[in-house]
Amino acid sequence: MSGTECRDNSPQTISVSQRSPALGFSVSYKKSIPIPGLKPKSREELGYPGVGRWTRSAQATGSKIQYLIGLFFLLLPLTVYAVTLGNYFHPVLLCGPFFGICMLSSRLNTTRKLLKYGATLLKLDTEPEVGGNASGIIRFLKPLRGNQPVEVKLVCYKKDAIVSNDNSSRDAEYWSIKQQIRVKPEGRERVVLFSFDVPSGLPINDLPSYYWLLELRGTHGQKSLYRSWRMPIDSTNSDLSESG
Repeated sequence: MSGTECRDNSPQTISVSQRSPALGFSVSYKKSIPIPGLKPKSREELGYPGVGRWTRSAQATGSKIQYLIGLFFLLLPLTVYAVTLGNYFHPVLLCGPFFGICMLSSRLNTTRKLLKYGATLLKLDTEPEVGGNASGIIRFLKPLRGNQPVEVKLVCYKKDAIVSNDNSSRDAEYWSIKQQIRVKPEGRERVVLFSFDVPSGLPINDLPSYYWLLELRGTHGQKSLYRSWRMPIDSTNSDLSESG
């Protein structure tokens, strides 16, 4: 599905943001470090969406390990006490349960929202590429209220582009394009069709320098809704033509 076809079938407002490192904010992502002798993980194992395959948003993944980390810090004083048979204890260890409670509370709140609003799935139509097209379908397992519009945004982020006075760094939007699209009913579910034309000359995924995200923003009742997926933009049209 081309960008023109998508715009004709689903009227929408498209806005493009050029390279602007002044607009920056923190965005978390997972980084895979290659280890010699180990088989590299596939895109599916790394959490990237694929063609013809439904992928949950980043907000619905990674919760198990965060639950375990929160539980570890919550039980840290008791663990140290048991390992040392009561021969060692330090007041600093009491910070562990506080950190664990904060992490568990955050994850429980996220899980509650996922159960209430349902999972959000993404399926790509084609392999996205620089100088080509990025299109697909977003599916809400629980229907949103009304035929409301949502914002779908494809963003290329530059890592650590903004450095503050305290030497802390933030990621910044290097390039982005967004669409305002109305959610369409499909049976008991709701779907959003999107299509972006990605111009040539933009960087591909190259951690820790650049990375791509697909972001969705909307409202569910009185609550804001945000979902994101890492996009596998790892090639350009010129790369494919040269290899062919």
